[in-house]
Amino acid sequence: MRACYGEALYTIPVNVEFGCPNREKDGSGGCSFCPEHGARAAQIADAKSVEEQIQKALSFAKRRYKASSFALYIQAYTGTFASLVTQKKTYEKLLSLYPFRALHVGTRPDCLSEATLEYLAELNQTIDVVVELGVQTLHDVSLKHINRGHDVACSLDAIRRLHVKGLKVYAHLIIGLPNETPDMWKESLQGLVNEGIDGIKFHNLHIIENTDLAREYAQEPFTLLNEYAYAEALIELLRYVPSSIPIVRLATDTPERELVAPKWHMAKGQFSEYVAQTMRYRGISQGDRIENQSAPKSVIPQKIDLKDGSTTFWNEMYRDYYHPKAGAYAQAQRLFLEKSCLKKRLEQGDVRLLEIGFGMGYNTLEALKVAQILRKHTLHVKAIDHDRLLLSQSAKVVSDALHVQLLESLLTDQRYEGDFTKVEFLNAEARYAMTRLDECFDVIFSDPFIESNNATLVTLEFFQNLRKRLKLDGILVASTALHVSQAGLTLAGFDVHVANDENSDIKGVVATLSKVSKSLHVKEPYRDPYGILSDKEIESERQKVLTCKD
Repeated sequence: MRACYGEALYTIPVNVEFGCPNREKDGSGGCSFCPEHGARAAQIADAKSVEEQIQKALSFAKRRYKASSFALYIQAYTGTFASLVTQKKTYEKLLSLYPFRALHVGTRPDCLSEATLEYLAELNQTIDVVVELGVQTLHDVSLKHINRGHDVACSLDAIRRLHVKGLKVYAHLIIGLPNETPDMWKESLQGLVNEGIDGIKFHNLHIIENTDLAREYAQEPFTLLNEYAYAEALIELLRYVPSSIPIVRLATDTPERELVAPKWHMAKGQFSEYVAQTMRYRGISQGDRIENQSAPKSVIPQKIDLKDGSTTFWNEMYRDYYHPKAGAYAQAQRLFLEKSCLKKRLEQGDVRLLEIGFGMGYNTLEALKVAQILRKHTLHVKAIDHDRLLLSQSAKVVSDALHVQLLESLLTDQRYEGDFTKVEFLNAEARYAMTRLDECFDVIFSDPFIESNNATLVTLEFFQNLRKRLKLDGILVASTALHVSQAGLTLAGFDVHVANDENSDIKGVVATLSKVSKSLHVKEPYRDPYGILSDKEIESERQKVLTCKD
């Protein structure tokens, strides 16, 4: 938008009440996912006239986004389901109400007469016209299932006819339709890319009240995508979209009072940032699977050599170094290895270790050395970290050959295997990664870096999830010294012991499963009931609770 207009354009949605060719005259029928109001925008829901709709939407965009330039969007129902005379009269009236920079017309593939195409092409000479086409899927079996009323051939033909007239086409694509698989989502996307689509709006499937889909879901519920699962699916799809194609929408909007499922707790803006951040952390980008893109530049953060000869990085976000001044080797050996009795456990049998916050890999590295020196039993490690690029950055500054080999293997293959050692790297946000685990561990290392700024890893709910993954005789070692973290562990059902090193700045706690239930008066822990809050939100919510208690 900035390249085209010099600034971003904000959408002003309007409902012109043209109806839908897929509905009966009384409004019944239609696509199984579509509500009675035809997906009318929430900010104009109570507006009567189109003039009032536009005024409300303009006020909303100016107030919320400080917007100054706008595109008119005929959104609800089918924007071309009227006679040509009515279309012309309606569009011209709407465009006279404000100096819009562009006109977006939402419609169906089966509702584009030749006369309508000619008119839109003519209109395109004076204002940019974009046709937003409800493709939804390029699988006939799914179109029939949702009672779409047209087939795939109709969608592809509509895109071609619009392009012949010189009109831009944005396709709407639903991810998560009943019985569709990730391969089918990719096939639909590929079909749109092959047709030279000009923009894509992704929608995660929403079950909306009083729809046929809601009735189907009530009778036989099917799997829907939560925030993290949808983000993973979306990120993979984005890698097959050429970088030249604008992604205009990432997720669906439905008023909370109308939404049956899925019930998300992550705000739309937060979700968009999560997707972007995850892609940055993984070093991937839109179109990178189909284009010869140069690898993203991995800028080496400021580094420092610590007292024990290890090297660590400065984290600009948290304004601190990753490791204590005593050193990364010292922290790994004196806190994580010693307090977990790892050597003793490996002398007795195979050990399953979960490391949360793999970071630069020092803790796992030192654990591998113990297993390879003993040469008796195998150490199986699952290491979790959101930031994959840190592996690449670390491999360029550490000096130990085994350390470099470990980091490079995890970077390229997500796995490392050596004598008596196996490591699997889970490149995901820790809260989501925990939901994907189905095994229990003898030892858990939790290294939240600076827990006061990384509160997501020290909430009561996160500790409760760790408890489910720890064997009865297992042990958890965490590099956390805050009382709020100890409170969370205690309330989650752990016996907690402080394990600070008296001769250095190495601090931590050791936790084992409590054998008796406790009713203790402990400080208010960090809370994250749905596993989606940001660090700042977690801290803010705790402060609110403390203020109320005071």
